[in-house]
Amino acid sequence: MKKVTYLLVLISILILGNEIKAQKGYSIDITLDGLSDSTAYLAYYYGKGQYYRDTTTMNGQGQMIFKGPDTLEHGMYSLIIGQRKWFDFMLDNQNITMKTDTAFTILNMKVKGSEETKIFYEYLAFLNERQATAKKLTAKKNSGTEREKKDADVALKNLDAEVKAYIANFHAKHKGSFTSNFIYAVEYPNVPDPPKNADGTIDSSFTFRYFKAHYFDNYDFTDGRLLRTTTFHDKIVFYVNKLTVPEPDSLIISVDYILSNAKQNPDLFKYALTHFTSYFERSENMGMDAVFVHLAKNYFMKGEAKEWFTDKQLEKLSERANALDPLLIGKKAPNIVVKDTAQKEFLELYSVDADFTVVYIWSPECGHCKTSTPKLKTLYDKVNDKGVEVFAVGNEFENEEWIKFIRKHDLNFINGSDGESFQSNFRTLYDVYSTPQTYLLDKDKKILSKKMSIESLENILEYFIEERDNANKK
Repeated sequence: MKKVTYLLVLISILILGNEIKAQKGYSIDITLDGLSDSTAYLAYYYGKGQYYRDTTTMNGQGQMIFKGPDTLEHGMYSLIIGQRKWFDFMLDNQNITMKTDTAFTILNMKVKGSEETKIFYEYLAFLNERQATAKKLTAKKNSGTEREKKDADVALKNLDAEVKAYIANFHAKHKGSFTSNFIYAVEYPNVPDPPKNADGTIDSSFTFRYFKAHYFDNYDFTDGRLLRTTTFHDKIVFYVNKLTVPEPDSLIISVDYILSNAKQNPDLFKYALTHFTSYFERSENMGMDAVFVHLAKNYFMKGEAKEWFTDKQLEKLSERANALDPLLIGKKAPNIVVKDTAQKEFLELYSVDADFTVVYIWSPECGHCKTSTPKLKTLYDKVNDKGVEVFAVGNEFENEEWIKFIRKHDLNFINGSDGESFQSNFRTLYDVYSTPQTYLLDKDKKILSKKMSIESLENILEYFIEERDNANKK
């Protein structure tokens, strides 16, 4: 991915007869003692990935200088040499000097020209030293004498308190800084012990609910620089994929929650909206198109993306959402009217009287259909007496091969198609861009499931038949 950058305009003005030129461009001067004569890369984070921004050659003293005439976006950058990322740094200035070595890269980092990187490495150095101390104390706690174990335990608790106090003071001292916001962004909520109920039991869901409710605590949605770190993409994806029940209504609530917060910064909002829209439009999980339709209708079609989407792009997205909307699970399926195999009688989906109806749109020319259609016939023979009917529609305009296939495989369910001068609109109604298309409807013709394999259809039918039978018993 190439990051689009904007060149600063060089302005020449005359002051007291002298021409003053505005400074522009960037210069990142890095010395890494212990390496020499290598190709070095400057990389930046954006969304879910990291991308090369510049390259240079290191001299014999381990010095490398990245220079360019344009302006680097503020964010987190990395020094990469070969296949190794040596370190990250915060870019808040176009002219930065860093010097360290390969032995103690964090502890020996010296920075000029970047206050954000300076405090970032002060923070890392503190944690690095305390982690080394904690490692030694833990070893004593695990294998020392009883006295050493007790002393180590006390020391670890004191060390933990020291670290927490340092971090709290760090955030207070550098409130609103990019580094402070980044550290907050990567932190997880500190979940307290669950409270006891009146009967002495503990709510097993407390930890999860607390974690989710406080997941975005201290996340600064006004700071667009966080998009250019590892945090924003990972944070919002984890919330939706790991902390949300994977069904459309719950996912819509979570996505709306993220977008309502992300609106505080146009860059974060744009990224979150485009990511989730693309993700749910392409999802192969059943029912996820409902989230895509929701995003299209409630954001794009209401002008939320007009500044960064062309009219043609918005038109195409709207058309796609409008095509999928009537086919969402839970909605009444569109009616289909076709002719029978003899091209004499009209067949109507809404006239099918069955507890469950399988709408199956297929083609005898389709390789997948040649495999799945006989399987559907086998399934139909197993479940037809359980209130299941199949309304199969041939997708081709010529019916000769369709009729041959029906006869060869004894497809004894309802078969209809267009023919002769009659042409229906089922292809548009059911968004038929490939075959086969399979929908399972209830007795009121509401969509229960869709776009599944015949094997999955069998399992889903078993579930709904059992659910119906249990309800009838009651």
